[in-house]
Amino acid sequence: MNRGVFGAALAVCALLLSGAAIARDPSEVPSAADLGAAPLLSEPMLSPDGAHIAARGLVQGVPMLVLADVTTPEHRAAPVGLPAGQILDFYRWAGSGRLILGLTEGRRHRLLIHDVVTGRQTPIAQGGEILHVDRDGRFLLLSGSENLPAVYRIDLATGTATRIVKPQANVRSWHADSAGVVRAGIAYDGGRRSLLYRAGDGQKFVRAPRGGNGGVEIDQIVPVQGSDRGYAIADGGKGRFALYRYDFTGDRLGELVFENARVDLDGFQAAPDGRLLGVLYTGDREETIWLDPAHKSLQKRIDAALPGRRNQILSTSDPRALVWSSTGEDAGAWYVFERTSGRATLFVRPRAALADKRLAVVTPVRYTARDGLEIPGYLTLPPGRDPKGLPLIVMPHGGPFARDAMNYDAWVQFLAAKGYAVLQPNFRGSTGFGRAYEEKGDGQWGRAMQDDIDDGVKWLAARGMIDPGRVCIMGASFGGYAAMWATIRNPELYRCAISYAGVSDIAGQLEYDRPTFDSNREFRHWQGRVQGDPSFPLASISPLQQAARVRIPLMIAHGTADDTVPADQSLRMHEALTKLGRDHEYVSYPGETHQLGTPANEIDFLNRVGAFLDRHNPS
Repeated sequence: MNRGVFGAALAVCALLLSGAAIARDPSEVPSAADLGAAPLLSEPMLSPDGAHIAARGLVQGVPMLVLADVTTPEHRAAPVGLPAGQILDFYRWAGSGRLILGLTEGRRHRLLIHDVVTGRQTPIAQGGEILHVDRDGRFLLLSGSENLPAVYRIDLATGTATRIVKPQANVRSWHADSAGVVRAGIAYDGGRRSLLYRAGDGQKFVRAPRGGNGGVEIDQIVPVQGSDRGYAIADGGKGRFALYRYDFTGDRLGELVFENARVDLDGFQAAPDGRLLGVLYTGDREETIWLDPAHKSLQKRIDAALPGRRNQILSTSDPRALVWSSTGEDAGAWYVFERTSGRATLFVRPRAALADKRLAVVTPVRYTARDGLEIPGYLTLPPGRDPKGLPLIVMPHGGPFARDAMNYDAWVQFLAAKGYAVLQPNFRGSTGFGRAYEEKGDGQWGRAMQDDIDDGVKWLAARGMIDPGRVCIMGASFGGYAAMWATIRNPELYRCAISYAGVSDIAGQLEYDRPTFDSNREFRHWQGRVQGDPSFPLASISPLQQAARVRIPLMIAHGTADDTVPADQSLRMHEALTKLGRDHEYVSYPGETHQLGTPANEIDFLNRVGAFLDRHNPS
């Protein structure tokens, strides 16, 4: 493969996609081909020295890892060769001269060390989860893949593994400090959590006193180098996950450091010396609140260089920072910010086909469900149309214990471009809004969760924004289940439904999921979250068992390689509807997984969705 040609092509692409080079036509909306096209680059990571950016990219239509030199004005780039038949799962920097590559072939996982200068790739014989990567690139720590894992130190010059912490009774996870010293392990015995701790390398682990937190749920712990203290993301009793100081010797939460009054914290950033840099949470968008004065100052300088935009610092080095910048009306771009000059230079607009198209604006909304619970969500209105009497697509998210945010969504933008309003409800059970809100979804598949979705439609109809006679429902995974269930539970509310990778047989899905849990106890906990009362008949809320009640047109799609929701969940629903003579469409995508990953298939799916809606709910 010609690295020079690709590098030049990427550089030219970056220049052509700069804001100054594009004359925008605000009247033109994107097509399925525009929205389904694969991004030029994704998941960029800046090296610690700020010289290179590693990212996923497409080279002659083939997905692979791309390495760009950002010290050159044209950001010269070249692909990184990967072993034949290997799929890139993840990558991360180990120092500035090495990348750690996580690869998959079938069900086999492996790790490689890639030398940026020589291109040499060294396999790591030991598998497992990465606990720590030395910032200078000398070593990394792996927690073994066993149920009770050991910890291994990997020499990144040779790839050799040395066991440094042996397995301990009931310890499922290990935690290291910023120097790469394993300091703590979390054990579970009969469902009870306990902490093993040591102050430094070479010391024995000691079990901390039980019950130091009084049953408080702790999500993340991070020890600080040279101290018995650290930080924890935990529910300190207010029903939301917040940041606390943490005493490892007593397994005890300390003072509250930061909380958001509405949503859970996603995480935090700390310097190697334990100094807090910032906290991360998702309100309506992903947000970073900088606590460190130097990072606050950097954010202000970046905002001055890119005014009128939302600028998110992804990673920093001494000479430069990598920034994601967007507005409500574009698909966003990555910029390289030079600290010395204060100048932001476009790295690349990942969705080149959308650079001259008009995107719909997404707005946060809140409405009240029938039992009085406030439901947050997002409403996208079609460009250029008055918000009155619009056709609507309601799009519940997957999970269901997940959430939507105000992120770019190709499906939403496609529907809005066709003239539909789109409602994305964060129904009860959605995560990030506190423990109580999430727990309200337990045992509510097809019940109160579905009420929340329906009540969003009724709320918009009562406000006159949508035409209640022109509503369809569309979703993937759990959202696909909700779409199928809507055709049975209350077809009077919807004209049609669209499901991608949806669950049709809940009991069958639970049996499929059972082997993925470490214990029967964990499986029963998940089963309870789905089913509720153990005597509740799952067949009564399963579309497959209720297929004879389908009364509105249904489109079903699924990838044949889906290992999250198996493809027969859709196939059997298709077969049942065919036998019953019910109006529906079915499409299978060979090789696709739980999400459509091939641009041609994504475009085909969107075009099929558009044609289906034109027939059954024209905008």
